Amino acid sequence: MAVTTMLLMVAALYPAMSADQRESVRVYVYTSPSASGQHTDEEKGRLEAVDELRGALKKKKGLAIVDDRSQADVLVEVVEREQREAPLGGFGGKTITPMGDTIIRVHVTSGEQQADLKGIGQGTWGRAAKDAADRILKWIARLEQKRKDSMPRR
Repeated sequence: MAVTTMLLMVAALYPAMSADQRESVRVYVYTSPSASGQHTDEEKGRLEAVDELRGALKKKKGLAIVDDRSQADVLVEVVEREQREAPLGGFGGKTITPMGDTIIRVHVTSGEQQADLKGIGQGTWGRAAKDAADRILKWIARLEQKRKDSMPRR
């Protein structure tokens, strides 16, 4: 009973932070439509990669995924995704689990800063998206550090 009362008091003293206050960098993930206007298999693959990458970036602390490009601080364009087949096993046997590399290539932009990054995973697109999300987060962190270092000190 005392623990519950204490927890309620602590919760009342600290105002609830909205998601926007905690997540400072807003990210918009997209892919360009194909030039022909028809939905090709390659474009469908990139759209699936956008979904995978949005899901992976949602799990990153300090980032907020936005649905409107104009609200974003960072733009992430999925440029390509590819799958490389792994060589057969050492004895020529069949593989049950896909062991090839999956790669998602992205172009990241924030203001004047740009970078081409890729996420690599073994076997599934989710692993490649997670790796790409990790690399994007590190790129944003380096960019934020550069901005803080370039600010004049008082």
